[in-house]
Amino acid sequence: MAIKKKRKGKRSINYTSIILLSFLLVIIVGAGLLTLPISSKSGDWTDITTALFTATSATCVTGLIVVDTGTFWSPFGKIVILILIQVGGLGIMTIISLIAIIFAKNSSLHSRSLAMQAAGAVSYHTVYDILKVIFIGTAVCEFTGACILSIRFIPKFGVWRGIWFSVFHSVSAFCNAGFDVFGTSNGSSLTQFASDPLVLITIAALIIIGGIGFIVWGDVIKHGIHFKLYSFHSKVALSTTVALLLIGTGTMALTERNSAFEGMTIAEKILNAFFQSTTLRTAGFASVDQADLSSGGTVISYILMFIGGTSGSTAGGVKTTTFAIFVLTVITTIARKNDIVVFKRRIADKTIKDACSIIFIYLLNVIVATIAICTIDGFTTADTLFETVSAMATVGLSRGITASLSTASRYIIIFLMFVGRIGGLSFILAFSSTKKSQSTDRPTGPVIIG
Repeated sequence: MAIKKKRKGKRSINYTSIILLSFLLVIIVGAGLLTLPISSKSGDWTDITTALFTATSATCVTGLIVVDTGTFWSPFGKIVILILIQVGGLGIMTIISLIAIIFAKNSSLHSRSLAMQAAGAVSYHTVYDILKVIFIGTAVCEFTGACILSIRFIPKFGVWRGIWFSVFHSVSAFCNAGFDVFGTSNGSSLTQFASDPLVLITIAALIIIGGIGFIVWGDVIKHGIHFKLYSFHSKVALSTTVALLLIGTGTMALTERNSAFEGMTIAEKILNAFFQSTTLRTAGFASVDQADLSSGGTVISYILMFIGGTSGSTAGGVKTTTFAIFVLTVITTIARKNDIVVFKRRIADKTIKDACSIIFIYLLNVIVATIAICTIDGFTTADTLFETVSAMATVGLSRGITASLSTASRYIIIFLMFVGRIGGLSFILAFSSTKKSQSTDRPTGPVIIG
């Protein structure tokens, strides 16, 4: 009885806090390595702010940079960045849980709980299966992507540089990181390949696969094209993703035909519109200069970046499923219906509350950060908002102000990238009590709204 009493009084472990601290630890270690002289091409020590910014951006698979990755960092520094991208993309706790499963036939409930949170599993029993899908699928996708990219990169950059570029950008695209190592002499990001379907479509495919979510992978592998057999989560995620890609491509082609895509052929405009619609969903690669976007295209960019990818994936943002539930909530309210029903399933009230909370937290962070940076550095609202949304949604695209940010503004962006990768709601819950509050029935209080 004494043992039971002791266990009952013991505070339960907050798994979100463990995941948060694990990401923080990797960022600190990565920043420490990047400060070393061996990490910079010049052989000098790198200041802690630059190293921390880069390590956070890589681990949180964002892609915002204050120094050019291709020209500032040495081969060792670039390898450190690549490892941080891979670890951050797959999820630190997913890797730890896999090791636990390998060395213990029956992994503990603690390990499986951590894996469930990191991998996006819907139950403890699916953790092992999802982990297998994650690691095998990741290896296959990144290897295939590197092989395809090498067709273009090896003839252009030589054998060894071509292979290195192929591997780096395949991993960066699949993890939705957006880092590139071409160097400023070759143009910004993928602008030199704006008319190359092989490169842009391959990168876009890796971005979509990495950002669609591990649960969706499992359904596609298990059920193929039989959409009706997919889980409810996969149906919502895939439907929303396809809709966003089509709407994004159409609107970008329309708004940028005489702006960012001016001078391109019709085929090139469609290709770049599709790529822009894809990369805005937390990837961070750019085939055109984001500063050249029209006012309409810039607003569309805000929206697509804010939404991001799918839960349980390498992507950031509020997530497609969160956005879908929010939109369905609005539609249901307008239709004066009591329940949100989609694919013959009702959305739980708790899920609706979580979705609205996540969107509010992201909006609050973006607004406060935008006001702060505008006040500190005096950038235009459009450029600053683009930067803060990009950081919070772990996108990595910029209109060219990242390197000009003051030290204070850089730490604001670092905070946004970290919170965006952990998840706004998860970040708040990491500091909240794990004790459940007892519900008490109270009389309702009428409030006039609208």
